[in-house]
Amino acid sequence: MQIPFGPTTVQGVVIALSPHLSDPRRWETAGRLREILSMQEGASGPDLDPDLLTLARSVSTHYLAPLGPCTRLMLPPGQSGKRGTSYILTEAGRLVHQQNQRLSKTSQAVLSRLAGRPSGLTSATLHRTIQGPVVRTLRHMKRKQWVEERVALRRSGPPGSIQGRRLRPEKRRGLDDEGTVVDPRALPLVPSAWSAKLSAAVGTPSPSTFLLRAPTAYRWASLLYAIEETLARRRTALLVTGEIGRVSVLASYAKARWGTRVEVLHSGLSSAVRAEGWRRIRDGSVDIVVGTRSAVFAPLRSLGLLCIEAEEETSLKEDQTPRYHAREVAWMRARQHGAVFLLGSDHPTVETLEAVERHGECLLLPEESVGRPDVQAVDLCQVPYGAMLSQRLLEGIEAALRQRAGVVIYHNRKGFAPLLICRDCGAAPRCPQCTVALTYYRRAGRLTCGYCGSSLGLPDTCPSCLAARLEPLGFGTERLEEELRRLFPHVRVARLDRDSSRLAADAEQIRRRAWAGEVDILIGTQMLFRHSPLPPVGCVGVPLADAGLHLPDFRAAERTYHALSDARGLARSADEGGQVIIQTYLPTHHVIAAVVEGQADTFYAQERAFRRTLAYPPFGTLIGLRVAGMQAGRVREAGERLAELLKEAGAPFTEGTQRAELPAGDDTQRVGRTGMTEVVILGPIPAFRNQARGRHRLQLMVKSANGDAARETVRTALGRLEGQKGWRDVKFEVDVDPIEMG
Repeated sequence: MQIPFGPTTVQGVVIALSPHLSDPRRWETAGRLREILSMQEGASGPDLDPDLLTLARSVSTHYLAPLGPCTRLMLPPGQSGKRGTSYILTEAGRLVHQQNQRLSKTSQAVLSRLAGRPSGLTSATLHRTIQGPVVRTLRHMKRKQWVEERVALRRSGPPGSIQGRRLRPEKRRGLDDEGTVVDPRALPLVPSAWSAKLSAAVGTPSPSTFLLRAPTAYRWASLLYAIEETLARRRTALLVTGEIGRVSVLASYAKARWGTRVEVLHSGLSSAVRAEGWRRIRDGSVDIVVGTRSAVFAPLRSLGLLCIEAEEETSLKEDQTPRYHAREVAWMRARQHGAVFLLGSDHPTVETLEAVERHGECLLLPEESVGRPDVQAVDLCQVPYGAMLSQRLLEGIEAALRQRAGVVIYHNRKGFAPLLICRDCGAAPRCPQCTVALTYYRRAGRLTCGYCGSSLGLPDTCPSCLAARLEPLGFGTERLEEELRRLFPHVRVARLDRDSSRLAADAEQIRRRAWAGEVDILIGTQMLFRHSPLPPVGCVGVPLADAGLHLPDFRAAERTYHALSDARGLARSADEGGQVIIQTYLPTHHVIAAVVEGQADTFYAQERAFRRTLAYPPFGTLIGLRVAGMQAGRVREAGERLAELLKEAGAPFTEGTQRAELPAGDDTQRVGRTGMTEVVILGPIPAFRNQARGRHRLQLMVKSANGDAARETVRTALGRLEGQKGWRDVKFEVDVDPIEMG
C-alpha cells in the first residue's frame, strides 16, 4: 500500500489487523488521520512471506530495532523506500472530460490535471494540489475505468528501469562479472569424510551446523558439493559472503554448473536488476542465490542450505539500523527452515568456534594436506630506527626476484604517511569535521581525512605554533612503493589499495597482470585478500605486523591474526621456496608466535582465556550505545541521563546484591556482582572518533554474561528516555554485538 508520510509517500505492509487503535487516547487525533493512498492487489504487491515476517520480528527483538526497518529488509530491493503510484487518463476518461459532464469539483480537478499530463501523475502529487477526497475520487474513477493505475519504482541506485526498458542480458555461462573464465573442475576434490557428513546432514530435515576450516579452494569445492546435494533433494540454497568480488567468483562457479538457476544479489547491481532478481526468487524460478549480506533476506522457499563464506569478514555486519550480522540472521533462518548451516573460514572468529563446539561440528583439513611456507619474525628493536625494510626482508625479496617467483608486501596503511607532525610542538593537522589526524599523500600534495574524505592543501607551517618543521611520521603504501622503486629500479612494481584502484575494474586489472607474471612486486592493503585470489608468490613481507594490536578494541588481536594468516596464505609452500617475513616489535606476542609457528590452537586458547576472564563475546553480550548531536554540552547531558536510566533499568536483575565500590572518576558503573546476571554499564566516554562530520559523539557500553538481561536493560532505558521530552536535537543509536568499538 502507498501511505502519505509527511511530504512524501512511502510503502507500507500489513502485518496485522485490528478493529481498534492500539491506544484509545489516539481517537482524539482521529481528525488528523490521513487516508491510505492506494492498495496493491494480486501479483503486483510484494507479498511478504509469513516466514520472512517471523524473521523480521526475530531480527527486531535480537537487535533492539524497530519492526518497520526490519520488515523493509524483506521487501524487494529498491522498493523498501519510496514508491509512487501514477494515474493515467484513459480514452473513456478523456471523453468524459471533453464532454464536460456534471461531476464534483474534485473529479473535474483530477480529470483536468491528468488531461494536461499524458505521462500521468502520482496520487501524492494530486493529493497535495487538489482539495477534497482525492483518494476516494481516484478509486471511483478506477472502477469507472476513467483512469489507469501504474506503479512506478523510484530508483535509489544506478540508472535502470524495469518498465519500458530491456534489462541487461545474462552474462555468458562460466564468466564472472569481470569476464574471467572459471572452471569448477579446477577445484580440489572434497575430502570423502566431509562429503559423507554433508550428504547425511542435507538429507535430514532437522537443522545442523558445520564449520569448514580449510583454504579457500577446499571450502568452495565443499560448498558446491553441498549445493548439489541440496538441489537433488528439491530444496534451495543461499550463499552469502561479505565482498562483491568474492560473490562474482562464487556465482561464476555456480552458473558454470547450474546456469539460470542461479541469481546474484549485491549492491553493485542497479535497482532494476536487483528488483527483477528478487521477483524471480519469489516466483520460484531460482534455486540458488549468491550475494552479499542483504541477500540473507532473499525470499527463497524450501531452504535446505545456508552458507556463510569467509564468516570472519567484518563487512557481514550492517552499519545502519537495524545493525544485523548476516551470520546470525542466517543461523536464525537455518533453525526456522530445518536447514544445514555451513560456515567457511581458514581462521574463524572466536565466537564462531565457540558456537560450533556447542551446537555443531568442525570439519578441519589435515595439516599435511596444505603446504605451509617458511615463516620468520624479525625483531624491529634490533633494526636501525627509521628503516622500513630490514636486511632480512630485503634478502627475501632479492631471492624471490632472482627466482622470478613474485613478491607481495602487505601493509594496511594508505598514503605516504599516516600523519604529518610538527618537530617543534608535536601537533599534527587534523580534520576539522572528524578531529582525526589527516593522512599525508605526497604525490598529490594533499592531506586527506580517511573518514569523511575531506581534503586540504599541504600547509607550509604548523597550524598550532606556525613553525615550518612539519615532517611525515610512519609510512603507508605510497611511501613503500617509492622506497622499493628506489631500491629495485629495474623491477615492475604495482600497488593495490583504495587510492590506486578506486574502481573494481582497476583492481581486477592489477590481479590479471599478477597472474600473467607482469608484476614483480605487489604492494597492498587488505584489498590483497579480497575479490579473486592472487597467484602464490615466493616472498611475502609484512613491514609492521603489530600496528593493529594497539587499537582500543578487544578484537584487535584476532583481527591482526586474521590479516597475518591471510598474508601467509599468499606465499608458496616451503617446498617451493615460499617464505613469509614478519617485522614486529612484539615477536613474543601470542598472535605473532601463533602465525610464525603455525599453531592456531595456541592463539585461540589464549584469546578464549582472555575473553572468558573479562566476559567479552562469546562469553558475554555487548550492546553499544552512541549519542550524537551538534552541541557538545547537549550530547554530554544526554549521555549522562542515558547512563542513569541504564543503571536504574539494570537494578532489578541484581536486586539485593552487593554494590561495587568504584574509585572516583571511574566511568564504569557496576550494577551488581552476581555472575550470570551482572549488568555493567561502561561510559559515557568520548567515542573513538569523538567528532564525525561535525557531530559530537559519546559512547556507552552495556556488558553482561546474560544477553537477555542486557537487552531488557537497554530496551527499558530507551523506552523511558523516549517518554521524556527535550531530546529531539540528540540522536541515540543501538548496536547489539558491535563489530567496531567506537
